[in-house]
Amino acid sequence: MVDLLARCGYLDEAMDFIKKSPFKPAASLWGALLTGCTVHGNLALAEVAARKLFKLEPYNSANYLQMVSLYEHEQMFDEAESLKYAMKARTLNTRPGWSWIQIEQSIHVFEVDGKPHPDTAEIYEELVRLVFQIRKAGYVPDTSCIVYDVPEEEKEKLLLSHTEKLAITYGLIHSDASKVPIRVIKNTRMCNDCHEVAKHISTLCERQIILRDADRFHHFVDGKCSCNDC
Repeated sequence: MVDLLARCGYLDEAMDFIKKSPFKPAASLWGALLTGCTVHGNLALAEVAARKLFKLEPYNSANYLQMVSLYEHEQMFDEAESLKYAMKARTLNTRPGWSWIQIEQSIHVFEVDGKPHPDTAEIYEELVRLVFQIRKAGYVPDTSCIVYDVPEEEKEKLLLSHTEKLAITYGLIHSDASKVPIRVIKNTRMCNDCHEVAKHISTLCERQIILRDADRFHHFVDGKCSCNDC
């Protein structure tokens, strides 16, 4: 219940549910609340959840990374650096983001700051074309997940490098024309912009896209997602 409420933005209700629970709240409940707070930008409740998680799971780097991302988004860089220092003190490692897709018998992996795919140039050329087309259909880039202090145009370019976009595009290029679903696996949570892009591409290309991220399955069909944007 906490997970459902938090995903849909009912954060106060999720917190109230935790408080009224007859059992001692587990880390999974606080984690669901923290994720919801990160998505919906509720810093105050995120800090409450994070403090609980740092005690319950002091060596879970994912909790620290969510707060680092939220602090950086709020331009609270001192707080973000403090958490990064705490991670180093605990020798916690961050895991690089990646997405993969299987084409015939081959697995193709796209990593953040990893080894470039052999077909990178072709993938970006097609992705730029797709973005140009979906802009005509109303897509507006959501750069809120880009924490770097760079011009808006540069932020939009950075969005193109998100691994799930590259994997989906590769699937469109190299899968057969039988309209089989594009299936992608991703190890971190899908950002809002990639979610919107996938919805638009499912309409533009008349292809189903099934993506499994760190939280759930997303099934994109005709511009809609099975998660109902929660």
